[in-house]
Amino acid sequence: MTFGEKLQKLRAREGLSQDALAELLDVSRQAVSKWERDEAMPETEKVVRISNCFQVTTDYLLKDGPEKFPDDSRRRAPDLGAWYRRQGYLLGWAWWPGARCARPGCCRR
Repeated sequence: MTFGEKLQKLRAREGLSQDALAELLDVSRQAVSKWERDEAMPETEKVVRISNCFQVTTDYLLKDGPEKFPDDSRRRAPDLGAWYRRQGYLLGWAWWPGARCARPGCCRR
């Protein structure tokens, strides 16, 4: 699958017209059309902006690799902030100066 084919499929998947994509990238609609027909390649800066726009890697865009879209269900890094919000009360209780455990004589503060 060529760069132009990938760009066209990604653009269609997001429901963007060539005009809308061109506006996002600060280029003309004709430039986007040439890229999709593989008549020209975008500048490196534009390739990076396209990859950020569609949340794919530049490797995916530029290499003639797999013909499937990147997996949208790939594992994401755990949200530590949410975990601390859920479990933080336990951590806070353990370090709270007035906290005592239930065993008699265990905590001598």
